[in-house]
Amino acid sequence: MLQRMQDAPQTLALRASGVVMAEDIEATIDAGLSGAATGLVIVIEPDFDGDFAELTRGLAGAALAHKGLVKLAVVIDPDKMDGAKLNSFEASPVRIRQFGRADTHGALEWAAAARRAE
Repeated sequence: MLQRMQDAPQTLALRASGVVMAEDIEATIDAGLSGAATGLVIVIEPDFDGDFAELTRGLAGAALAHKGLVKLAVVIDPDKMDGAKLNSFEASPVRIRQFGRADTHGALEWAAAARRAE
């Protein structure tokens, strides 16, 4: 399930929990993006089902469909980071940057810099 984070007005930020399919990611991003350059942050919750390949497919599809999507960040617990890297984050046409949960604010700031052309 994807839920929009209301406390991130400068970027599109989503919380991912349970089962998340590529189509869910693409549909949510389609509904939430404007034409302006923007970033996206997905915060992986502890109850995320762990299908990072599906997550990557959705992010890659959204990046191809939305040229304004210029920064992608995934916030994830450090103990799950290796699994995320092993599941083709490199397949996205826009680099997916990983942040630890303790640096959620940093991820939001980094993604919001897309609007400021930084």
